[in-house]
Amino acid sequence: MNTPLLSIVIPCRNEAKNIGNTLDALLGQTGLPPDTQIIIADAGSTDGTIEIISQYSELLNIKIVDGGLPAAGRNKGANHTDSGYILFLDADVMPGERNTISEALSLAESKNLDLVSTHIHTINGNYADRFFWQLHGFASATKIVGAFAAGMFILIKSEAFRRIGGFDESIALGEDWELTHQIASDKFSIAPGYINTTNRRFSAQGYLRTFYQYFMVAISDSYRHKDHRKYFDVHFN
Repeated sequence: MNTPLLSIVIPCRNEAKNIGNTLDALLGQTGLPPDTQIIIADAGSTDGTIEIISQYSELLNIKIVDGGLPAAGRNKGANHTDSGYILFLDADVMPGERNTISEALSLAESKNLDLVSTHIHTINGNYADRFFWQLHGFASATKIVGAFAAGMFILIKSEAFRRIGGFDESIALGEDWELTHQIASDKFSIAPGYINTTNRRFSAQGYLRTFYQYFMVAISDSYRHKDHRKYFDVHFN
């Protein structure tokens, strides 16, 4: 039996406002391997998220599994994959072009990369949103901080993911930084195209606080290992 090329893993909790848009965007993607499996790791949604997902069950190859905080949800989803590559998406992310995912996958295959990400745009974002994601894109593309892909879009070779041991579930905030920094810089690249994401991370608690959190995630191991579960109570309830 041939090994599937790609699986997509989406952790979610109470994403009724967003998950339909994300699945619609996946429906519109071109160039994906036929019947690409989408594994949604749900952390006990109570807002109708599951009912919305079920509406796509005949359109997409979806499997729902138990989730948790993002690190645990991603790991649990990945446990159900047997593909060559895993794409981790957030539940409020929409590929911005019809070939965003296939371009990233093609780059990973052609360059034998372990990790690929793409550019990030914000839906209805203001200048502060655009500035932040442009800065993020510059840091990622130049590899000034080494290999780094935000959890919104992490395309990783399954062998590399399992070699690392998956996401560190003791980290509630910055688990994406911790994982992707273990990839060698020459095995990482940014693909053409972009994804759209909501600006809820900023609007819920303000720009300065969110910038501070992300900055500390980047420079402090002890900060990443603090109890940041309240962050998800703010953003995802």
